[in-house]
This record gives sequence, structure tokens and C-alpha cells, in this order.
Amino acid sequence: MTDARPDASRDGQVAGPPFRWAILGTGPVSRKFAHGLRACRPPARLHAVVSRTEATAAAFAESFGAPHAVTSIGAAAESGAEALYIASPAHLHEAHATEALAAGLPVLVEKPLADSAAAAERLVAAARASHLFAAEAVWTRYLPVIRAVVSHLPEIGLPTAFEACFAVATQHQPGAPLFDPAKGGGALLHRGLYPVSLARAFLGPVARIEAAGRIGTTGVDEEAHLLLTHENGAVSRLRASLVAGGRNGATLSGERAMIEIAPPIWRPASAVLRRTRPTPAMATGGGRTEALRESAMGQRLSAGLLRPLRDRLSPPQRLGGAYRGNGYTHEAEAAAAAIAAGRAEAAEMPLAESIEVLAVIDEARARIAGAAP
Repeated sequence: MTDARPDASRDGQVAGPPFRWAILGTGPVSRKFAHGLRACRPPARLHAVVSRTEATAAAFAESFGAPHAVTSIGAAAESGAEALYIASPAHLHEAHATEALAAGLPVLVEKPLADSAAAAERLVAAARASHLFAAEAVWTRYLPVIRAVVSHLPEIGLPTAFEACFAVATQHQPGAPLFDPAKGGGALLHRGLYPVSLARAFLGPVARIEAAGRIGTTGVDEEAHLLLTHENGAVSRLRASLVAGGRNGATLSGERAMIEIAPPIWRPASAVLRRTRPTPAMATGGGRTEALRESAMGQRLSAGLLRPLRDRLSPPQRLGGAYRGNGYTHEAEAAAAAIAAGRAEAAEMPLAESIEVLAVIDEARARIAGAAP
């Protein structure tokens, strides 16, 4: 089925027919992606829903106005869908993506691209052989604020450090993929992937990995702490947790400036670049200046005046802008644009980086599991 009706874009210009998406899976993430399509520019629409049961597919399709509810990837391809968003459990991503590519459907695969680096390599090989688009849907990498941070990386000078956290206490539900090792569960694959992916985007390839954490009674890594040394000498300190909370922001530091990314790390809407000024070496000796500086009054004055004074001398620069829709919009737009241009992957999330990130997570998980009692 082909929709040949022109549609008006939000800037008033006449656009072609909406890009036709199929979605595999009917869980919460699939619903978020379907909602995100409503804010796409140029327009996009949900064209087909794929689920194991016809009733489940039909209910989802009806709630979003999709004309096709099917029970196979092949049927989605035959319906006229232009791409498939895969939101099945992580351990099924490789098989589902490979099947879609064989059916002629480009794929946008919900993170992680696969449940291991080896599986991701096989998936990417299948995509290369098919000459079709494939990308990992780490939606954070496609957001305007992260694109802005990447574009401003030269301004921080020599990069030195990156700190990030994605830690949210989550109630354990029996059978939930998040806590099921057989379904690709664990803090690193589902939460740590975000900070690891950003660390790779900002600081480049990783040369050395140190990891510590805890394997829970569920058998998955429930708490993970990573210390990554990048090939350029910069260091990333990252945390992921399924069982405890955290600030969930990020800070990138360089010799000339630092960039603070506001939480939540998975869907940031703002970032600030602060240029740094070298602090003079502390003078030795005593005297009245030292006595005032180290007094209670001096400490209060320092805390209350120095930051505003620094901001006045070197005003912070806001980067990027708010995301559209619910944030999932941008990854859908990037994929549709790449497919329309005949590109095999997304510039925002290169396939090689997806494999690198999974290799880091594989090694970190192995180290944490090896340290478990």
C-alpha cells in the first residue's frame, strides 16, 4: 500500500508522502517510538505493526492508526513499509534484523544493537551484504544537544576526562528482560551503554578498561563502575545501576573548557560550555590575606562570589536546543533521511562505534563476573 497524498510540513512547505515505518514489538519502547513519529519533519507515519499474535498487533495498530497489523517481518515488508524499527528483547536483535534485511527492509535497531559485540559484527556483516541501511537506535546520540556538544568539541582543547552516570532503582519483575541474563539483561547493556556510547563519541576509541560492580541474585550485573582510558590519554569514569539512583548527568572536561550535560543523560535537553581560566599557584606564607581566606567569612565569600564572578568574566555558552516530540523523533528522522539519500548507516551513530561500545561492555561484564564471589 502506497500513500501518494502530499502532506504539508510544519514550516508550510509541501512535502512528499509520509515515510512509512513498521515496528516490531508492542512494548513500552515501541509505543514511545510510535508517539515520536508524530513530530517528525518531514512527516512519518506508523504503517505496520509486527507482533507474535494478530490480536496484539491489531490493538497496537489501532491505537496509532496504522493500516497493517501482521505477525511476520516478511508481511511487514510486503505491506509497503520503508523501514523496520526493532524493539524486541536484546537477545533477538541479531536474528530479527538479519531476517528484515533479507526481506529487503532497512532496520533501525533499538539499543543495544545486539547482545554482544560478536553478534553485532554478524548483524553489520548482513547489512553490508544486503546494501541496506542499518543503525542502532541509541536515541541520545541523535538529540540536538548531543549533536551540538560534538560540534563544539574543538573548543574544549585537549580532552582530559568524561564523567557520566545512568543509575535508576528499578523494581524487579520476574521474567522482565532487564533482569534476565538469557534475554540480554543487565545494567551495562541497558543503562551503561548510554555513557559508554557518549564517551566513545566525545573521546574516541578506548585503549584500556577497568571495571568493578556486582552481579545480583538475578544473574545480571546490577551495579557497574567503569574506568576507561582512551587512546588519546583521556579518562572516562562511568556508572550504571539497576538498583540504586544517581545524578544521571555528564561532564566533559578539556584544557580550555568543560561541557556540563544536564540530566537525564538518556534524554538531555540542555548543555553548557564553560571556558576555564588557569588558577594562579597558591602563594606560600601567612599574613592577613591567608587568615581572611581561611576564615568562615572568607569561605562564605568565596562560595558565594567566585562562581558568579567567573561566569561574568567568561559567560557560559548554552549548547543545542530542546528535542522535538518525545525525543525519539530525531532517530526516526535521521534514519529516514539516510535511507532517502541511499546511505548505509547513520552519521550520528556509526555501526563501527556500536560494535566498539559492545566490545567495551563485553569486557566490563566479564571483569565484573570474574570478580563475583
